Amino acid sequence: MQKRNKKPIWMFPWGFVESSLIVTAMMINGFLIDLFSVNRTEIEFSYPGNIIILSILFVFISVVFLIFKKSNFVKWLQSAQLAIVTISWMLLLVLLMGIFKQESNSEDSIINQLYLSNILSSSAFILLQLILIINLCFALLNRFNKLNLRNFTFILNHLGILIIVIGLGFGSGDISKYTLKISKNDFTWKTTQGNAEIELPFAFKLVDFKLENFPAKIGIINNQTDKIIKGNDKIILTGQDSIIHFKGKTIRLKKHFKNSIQFGENFHPVNETGSCPAAFIEIEDENNKKQTAWISRGSHLHPSVLLPIDSSYTLAMLEPEAKSYKSDISVYFKSGDIQKYTIEVNKPVHINGWDIYQTDYNNELGEWSDYSIIEMVRDPWLNVIYFGVFLMLIGVVLLIYSGKVNNNDLV
Repeated sequence: MQKRNKKPIWMFPWGFVESSLIVTAMMINGFLIDLFSVNRTEIEFSYPGNIIILSILFVFISVVFLIFKKSNFVKWLQSAQLAIVTISWMLLLVLLMGIFKQESNSEDSIINQLYLSNILSSSAFILLQLILIINLCFALLNRFNKLNLRNFTFILNHLGILIIVIGLGFGSGDISKYTLKISKNDFTWKTTQGNAEIELPFAFKLVDFKLENFPAKIGIINNQTDKIIKGNDKIILTGQDSIIHFKGKTIRLKKHFKNSIQFGENFHPVNETGSCPAAFIEIEDENNKKQTAWISRGSHLHPSVLLPIDSSYTLAMLEPEAKSYKSDISVYFKSGDIQKYTIEVNKPVHINGWDIYQTDYNNELGEWSDYSIIEMVRDPWLNVIYFGVFLMLIGVVLLIYSGKVNNNDLV
């Protein structure tokens, strides 16, 4: 049997090897640009600059395709191999976004210098986006001259991907994001961003804040280190009559109040500003000698109450963890209208193109917080991205309907 001759590298048509080498080299160059750039600012495309750049880019791509569409290099630029390699690297960078916290940080570290803490603004990611946009545009232009069902499905899928990539990359500079502190006593209608004061499209006022906590846990503290002893048998959950054994002693939780105030030596359930969780504890030693006392987390008005187990360890109530919190707010529009909304964690409300999120509150006052921290976000390109997804879904439906899948049409 005659051996098949292996194509030398860099001989057209280029395949996966050449595509991998070129795309990887460009991505590495992107990271090197960020690493050695001095005082590099974040790359963001905002209106009208993003529209102008996109228009110039599309005209340039169209002209190049019309003139050089038969060249091997342009054929490679529209190839499936280039698309697969580029998308693979982009997906890897997206996965890194889940590993490295994405935030603008001026700290001088290798992570920040490589823009791994802001991957979408990194030169590497932007170069990959540019390669993918060129690839998709050339592939679409090549199919527009043959509008049968198979090519129409191809066009819808690839046009959808192109719109999504453009929306994510070129729309980032148009995203508006503001963090506000709203209170019951004042109207909030301005915010600051850097040194600039920005007037909001509507004003906010806090009507009511509601917080639901998990029952406070009781922990054992090492007196020498002031740290809580870890371990499943060293933390008492606040269920009634729960028991643990520690250093030959039996510790029982006899009573627990979510909100209470101390009167004399005892705590009584009271639901008012400054009330705090408290628990009645019984400690029994090996000689069946019992000791009872109250412990409390305390609040901004009342001190915490601890219970010594012995000279080395102390029983203390831990800070209760928030289960959910929400704000009832009034929104005042320039038209004179006033509307009421409830904003809850992970349940934003949509107001005139803005998504309003509940993010924080006055942790010192807890459920009696006198202010609420909200975030308002507006992304005018979001509907563009949704349109791209819609086109892809139509393409998938048509692909299933046609019942014909060609390997060359997968990318």
